[in-house]
Amino acid sequence: MDKDLWEEICFILTETIPSNVSEQVYENKVIRIFEKLGWSQYKKELSVRESIQFGAANRMCPDIIIRNEKSEAVCVVEIKKPSEDLNFSGHVNQLSSYMRMLRVPVGILIGDRFKVFTEKPRSRANEIHLIEEIPLKKSSDKGVKFVESFKKSESTNNFIETYIKDGLTKYNEKQKVKEIENRISLRGFNDEIFELVREKLTEVYDSDLVDSVLENYELQIKSKNQISYDNEKLSSIVLKRSQFNYNELNSKRTKDGLKIGAYVQKTFRELFTNNKLNSNDIHALLSPDYSKRVLNSGYPVLRKKSQGRADHTGRNRYYKDIYGEEYFLSAQWNESHWDLFEIWLKEVNRR
Repeated sequence: MDKDLWEEICFILTETIPSNVSEQVYENKVIRIFEKLGWSQYKKELSVRESIQFGAANRMCPDIIIRNEKSEAVCVVEIKKPSEDLNFSGHVNQLSSYMRMLRVPVGILIGDRFKVFTEKPRSRANEIHLIEEIPLKKSSDKGVKFVESFKKSESTNNFIETYIKDGLTKYNEKQKVKEIENRISLRGFNDEIFELVREKLTEVYDSDLVDSVLENYELQIKSKNQISYDNEKLSSIVLKRSQFNYNELNSKRTKDGLKIGAYVQKTFRELFTNNKLNSNDIHALLSPDYSKRVLNSGYPVLRKKSQGRADHTGRNRYYKDIYGEEYFLSAQWNESHWDLFEIWLKEVNRR
């Protein structure tokens, strides 16, 4: 039944109108489909261009207001002819104004498709967001669900409430997906994954040995939607052993012939030997906040010898050598730290 009714709605709004249909003619077609859904103009359940006053001298005329048996507005509809862009912000803002003035939970924008909106939870600015977009296709499951939820019945309010809840659930899931994708795309996320690989290996092997091996590896996370140059790069996580690739080995960033870990160790030995680090520098490098903010280090760059080399899980995070006779040096260095470390070192050497 609901499927048949949705197919008839699609027929009315697509196959019975000319390509250059006017908004007025299209509006009459939309009124007809809501009548098909059981809403009666005669019974004042379907109100067309009702003039509503707000404020001292202002009025608004929504295209359609759907009211229940208590004459309470349950839905407002704004209609645009199929050739108009439903993504235009002005249309959404207009619908939002009607929803706010009528205090309805749902607004529907109808043109070449249906767009169903509800108010954003905890929104102080009465913002609305899209909870469903329904193409005018007879095979649309979303369309059948729309008919089921918005046709007139004794349980219409409950159906609409459920429709909103389901829409909000999908909306929240999409927001979480975006958050995850944004997190993955952050510059430092590869470093976090690399650190997890290191942690796993140091459960079995000595951390210094693991660090020396991992310097020959690169880790890269790629979306499967990105264009790949060859089948080898289709995997979402790629570990490349550069010692088997001469060109890649040569392109690995070094300074004084040293990779990042070895270079940092050499540099700190020289800084302590030449008394280049003052008490403020050391205090800062002992701080996890400073280490993260300035050098993007997941651990304090320096740690007092009395604290040991291991973290709370028992994994060694620091080189075994002692620096300045009092401190361990973080062993958590990789390619992404080069620029930040050289900027920091330049500032130290400038004094």
